[in-house]
Amino acid sequence: MEKLKVGVIGTGKMGLLHAGIFNTLEESIVSAISEKKKMIVNSFKQYLPGINIYQNYKEMLEEEDLDVAVITTPVFLHKKMIQDAMKHSLNIFVEKPLAINGGECRLILNKPYKNRTMVGYCRRFMGTYNLAKKIVENSDLGSVNYFHSHLFVAQVFSQGKGWLYDPKKSGGGVLMDLGSHAIDLLHYLFGDIETVHAFGKAVFNKEVEDYVSINMRLKKVPLGSLQLSWSIRNYRLPEFKIEIHLEEGVIVVTEKYINIYSEKETGSIKKGWNTYYKQNLTKDVPVDLGGPEYTLEDLHFLKCVLENKETLCNFREAAKTNFVIDKIYSSIEKEKVERVSYEV
Repeated sequence: MEKLKVGVIGTGKMGLLHAGIFNTLEESIVSAISEKKKMIVNSFKQYLPGINIYQNYKEMLEEEDLDVAVITTPVFLHKKMIQDAMKHSLNIFVEKPLAINGGECRLILNKPYKNRTMVGYCRRFMGTYNLAKKIVENSDLGSVNYFHSHLFVAQVFSQGKGWLYDPKKSGGGVLMDLGSHAIDLLHYLFGDIETVHAFGKAVFNKEVEDYVSINMRLKKVPLGSLQLSWSIRNYRLPEFKIEIHLEEGVIVVTEKYINIYSEKETGSIKKGWNTYYKQNLTKDVPVDLGGPEYTLEDLHFLKCVLENKETLCNFREAAKTNFVIDKIYSSIEKEKVERVSYEV
């Protein structure tokens, strides 16, 4: 099988991670990398002689015979880079979020695109959340009455530096950075969100929010809530915890474990508490560079390209998160309930 030729745009943490995975998998090979910083380019040329290195991504797209473009740059650069990759009819993988706001997403989606697209919302590929999704979708414990959730990490306790803390470049604070992961997964588990009512607070940063509290109604769930902060002590790693209350039980799920309480025995779920851990629910992967979920999402993307199938989180699906985030910011600003629209 001829390998898919991958070009990577941006070599920050996520760019290096995905480049390493795509270059190791048997389905693909990284044939070119684009990076603006000259010092990094010179290092790559010295240590990666088999890969063509460019400082201008447009030149890479013009010169290379690529099958796939992987875009891992800051979010304010996404829209233009995606549109340029589309001009070359490439299959496109973009690190989350899709764009800086819903308006940019609509510009990306304003005409049909025949090739595969995907946004890297990696929690869709974690075993604990997928078991929760299976139980919810199969109604093993009845329908969902309510959920509450949080995504916390101990990261910001002073004014942040760099593009991430500049709303003109990042699109916002913790809501855009961590919240995009959370809102995407809530879509994945429960479906579309109808209304949001939110409050936000900037404490350590002058221009972006550090804390957000959101109540929401969904088409299939009467009520849910989400709390977000990157300024919560004792959370060395990000934790996205969801407590789901169903007609006949409770699910408590994080990246690391899932606890299931059932009022009766149903299928493989025993009456009472059932506990499963990430390591027991994760598929074996050929390479693990940052967590198996990253390899699983990259494998899924490549498989969809090779089989010409739709990805689990294509641009249209990923744009939903931006549409919700726009309404959350509007709710914070206007101090009122906002109705979500997914129209493109």
